[in-house]
Amino acid sequence: MKVLKFGGTSVANAENVNKVIAIVKNEVVKEKTVVVVSALGGVTDMLLLAASEAARGNEDYKQIISEIEKRHFDVVKSLIPVAHQSQLLSLVKTSINEIEDICNGIFLLSEITPRTKDRLASYGEWISSQIISEKLRFEGVDAQWKDARELIKTNSNYTQAQVDFDLTKANIINYFDAAPQQLF
Repeated sequence: MKVLKFGGTSVANAENVNKVIAIVKNEVVKEKTVVVVSALGGVTDMLLLAASEAARGNEDYKQIISEIEKRHFDVVKSLIPVAHQSQLLSLVKTSINEIEDICNGIFLLSEITPRTKDRLASYGEWISSQIISEKLRFEGVDAQWKDARELIKTNSNYTQAQVDFDLTKANIINYFDAAPQQLF
């Protein structure tokens, strides 16, 4: 089994995602492959900035969230043919609405907790992994998206959590033993 990890620059935009897709398509024919992707380049920082601005009482957080939404919509529209975009755009919009709801709460309370920071920061990877997985399937790759939060377990030390390696390893082994797909 091969694990491919692509950072934010590698998935910064549709052009770069297409390069990632080409690499993955080349590797999956050789062996079972796990693909791990970061948020689109700069998105995690934008999410945390939106939260910080909301905590300061600055309504500019709404504009930052709009920019995050636009970046993801642009990538989807560049990667997926129009006739197949609606479900993915809906998923992105639902996630953006959740981000906005969290930031609205931060704004009203004028504070952000470490747990909330971690929750917001995770949206970037979650959304980008959904987009890339869908693009792979559209390209004919037998890709199966898996929420890493179901496999990787940590303690509750938010913003500095430690992985429970024994439980995580057991979860991963159980998942891959049962999974017939070539790509995750």
